[in-house]
Amino acid sequence: MRNFDAKILEIIDERVTVLTEIERALFTRLYSLTNKHLSILSVHSITMIYSIWEGFIQEGFRLYIDEICSMNNIFMNFSDEIRLFHLENKFKQFHQYPHKPKDKIKFHDNIFSFYQEQNHSLYRNVNTRSNVGFETLNELLAIFNLKKFPSHWDKYTHPNPTLDIILKDFLRYRNGIAHGGDLSSEERISQDIYKKYKTLVVDLMYEIRLKFLEGLDNKTYLK
Repeated sequence: MRNFDAKILEIIDERVTVLTEIERALFTRLYSLTNKHLSILSVHSITMIYSIWEGFIQEGFRLYIDEICSMNNIFMNFSDEIRLFHLENKFKQFHQYPHKPKDKIKFHDNIFSFYQEQNHSLYRNVNTRSNVGFETLNELLAIFNLKKFPSHWDKYTHPNPTLDIILKDFLRYRNGIAHGGDLSSEERISQDIYKKYKTLVVDLMYEIRLKFLEGLDNKTYLK
């Protein structure tokens, strides 16, 4: 577990450094950007934060999956949720059942062969739907029997926006640009706005690390 913690801290620290450097480059006049360039680049700063956030979710869960596989490689010992996650990703036919008899037979033969072996490495990629908001984040945590985030969490509670609300606003900014929105119609991205979402992502990354460690310590990945 110590090696896992070192790895997860390393990817967090890397992302915190990048987030800080983006802020310095855009908002501290480090590179003497013109107002026009600052206006253009600052709008895209939120998509940069989101890219770092989703990248952490993907890489963080891959590390967690590798870690729990190193601690248990007997498939049937994993929790129901984790086994279902693996099966639905390994066998895509669960999502779209075959029509042709020969394809149905092949599907069932593959399942039968799968269960003849005890040891399996889990599927390593989680589905973020390219929108890691409050609901998606909690769904991913639930798959691995990790504690979900409440909407009122830490400083994200009254009188401040709750966690679900601030994540919704974060995605609204990101999607407005990433999905081809009118740049001129978006609110101007000030350093305060950038810092708000940077802080949100950093807070979440460190808390997810704690959830990973708690899951490993309590072996919540097992039945």
